[in-house]
Amino acid sequence: MIRTVTFDFWQTLLADSPENLDRSKRLRLDGIGELLARTGQPVSVAELETAHEATGRALEAVWREHRDVSSREQVRIFLDAASPGLASRLSDDTLERVVEAYATPALHFPPLPSPGALEAVRALAGLGIHLCEISNTGRSPGVVLRKVLDRYGLLAHFSVLTYSDEVGYRKPHPRIFHETLKRAGSDPAQAVHVGDNPVDDVVGAQG
Repeated sequence: MIRTVTFDFWQTLLADSPENLDRSKRLRLDGIGELLARTGQPVSVAELETAHEATGRALEAVWREHRDVSSREQVRIFLDAASPGLASRLSDDTLERVVEAYATPALHFPPLPSPGALEAVRALAGLGIHLCEISNTGRSPGVVLRKVLDRYGLLAHFSVLTYSDEVGYRKPHPRIFHETLKRAGSDPAQAVHVGDNPVDDVVGAQG
């Protein structure tokens, strides 16, 4: 008997569009640029764009090993790509403001629910199925994705939410699945995972 259903977040529960991602990127870079200018550490638009791309490449290298890092560490990578040593020249307060500008654009340009996702979650919850989420994160961390779920009335239906930036490893690593089921008190033989990625979600869950 299936007692637990775990869901992926991106393109499963909620989906983003290229246009939305572009708007989020613009908000992120504009916000960071304004903060740095106000603190006497100006960085050009071109340098911010280059840093954004360099951060993406650095993250891809980490993600290929099925590991992950926090938003704060992403921001340090970003700042030092924009100007070597910049992260260490900022006060703790300024660094926190930069982390917020970097991590929160999805709250301003949220992804939209996938067709049928809201109805599926509510129906399963109504049947007494134990619901969890297992998601890799990108530049939007788990603390932000929880707020997005809450906006659509989904958060309350999930008892365990596991995000890669918080646990340090990513699907398809088996540990992120095992840890979620352990926290949920669920047996893998009585659980099913729903996701869109053939490797992360299918191979990962089967493994």
